[in-house]
Amino acid sequence: MVIIRKQSDHAVAGLLGVIIVQALGYGLIFDLNFFLRNLSVMGGLLMVLSDSWVRKRFAPAGLPSIDEKDRKMYFQLAGRVLLIFLFVGFVFAGDWSLGRVAVSLLGLVACVMVIVGFKAKWSAVILVVVLSIFNLLVNNFWTLHDHHPHKDFAKYDFFQILSIVGGLLLLVNMGPGQFSVDEKKKVY
Repeated sequence: MVIIRKQSDHAVAGLLGVIIVQALGYGLIFDLNFFLRNLSVMGGLLMVLSDSWVRKRFAPAGLPSIDEKDRKMYFQLAGRVLLIFLFVGFVFAGDWSLGRVAVSLLGLVACVMVIVGFKAKWSAVILVVVLSIFNLLVNNFWTLHDHHPHKDFAKYDFFQILSIVGGLLLLVNMGPGQFSVDEKKKVY
């Protein structure tokens, strides 16, 4: 329903419900990495929701209409903030190396830029590239044999990170919204 842009409000509400039920059902709500990753997925869903509000409105000429821009602004800001929580989980999990420190610093700078909305589109592109490379190298479930105990976990992680990449690409497409440095620079 989200892909064909029909009943996006209901589809996003259903997907948010699935995320919450998964966390409770699997008992992983207190696992920090899982929790932060789910917050990022929720951020992507909020970006989809704010995008659907703009696209679906029909206003006949000459008739007054209620402006949805205010609600869209807040949801875009919340979506931007939630999208970057995935990197917080990456910073605190795993072994440290020089490459990891460099990628973490690059990701941290890009995350801060996405949150404040300064060069948010380019920062989101950087995050998309970093996440895509990470996803292909770490969550390569296709290399595991069918009965490997971690194949389902790797597949789940792969598609969850892929959905976060989709949220970041939506940010690249839509822009950071009115609560951003980029938008304020246009005014001055």
